[in-house]
Amino acid sequence: MRNTLVIIIVLCLGSPLAKTQSVFIPETNFGIKLGGNLSMVSFDPMVEQDLNYGFVGGLVFKHISQKSLGIQVELNYLQAGWSENLESPNSYSRRLNYIQLPAMTHIIFGKRKTRFLINLGSYFSYLVSDKETIDLIADEEEQIYYGQDIEHQVDFGLCFGLGLSRNSSIGLIQIEGRVNFGLSSFFDYSAATPFDKSSNQIAELTLSYLMDYKK
Repeated sequence: MRNTLVIIIVLCLGSPLAKTQSVFIPETNFGIKLGGNLSMVSFDPMVEQDLNYGFVGGLVFKHISQKSLGIQVELNYLQAGWSENLESPNSYSRRLNYIQLPAMTHIIFGKRKTRFLINLGSYFSYLVSDKETIDLIADEEEQIYYGQDIEHQVDFGLCFGLGLSRNSSIGLIQIEGRVNFGLSSFFDYSAATPFDKSSNQIAELTLSYLMDYKK
């Protein structure tokens, strides 16, 4: 009887403690991100290309509403485009500058301070400007789509990222590698732009600094 009473008391005292330890506190963070990217364009028919270097940066909002699950939304300025692989000294490249809005599911793993993360979702982008750089010595290198306007300013696609975050006394530091797969084409098929497909493909590496909304 005495042993039974002791077990009941221990269970009664331990239950509230276990509940206290399992309480989850939602997290809300906002801040900035900066980084670089490598881009190319998926053309059909294929165009031989070199990797194109660009910049990406913007604002980040992140809210973790469950123990390992939340959302991450960004507003970025992103440089994309392509550089064609032509015989030297000929060169052709085109820079595409976008305002990008990614909205992603944010998944985290690990301890409180250091955690692995996965971001997956979709993005919408709007082309704000573009610039062609053409330097041709041989006329036979010139293509009929050189000088043609971008016909669709809106771009959309899927994005997937892996990274690591560290919670410190000065804020949350987050590093992430991400790929963006365009699903739309910025050229329509025509005699001047004979592509069935012209979609952006971008890989980026960024560093973010985020602050706690409550603080």
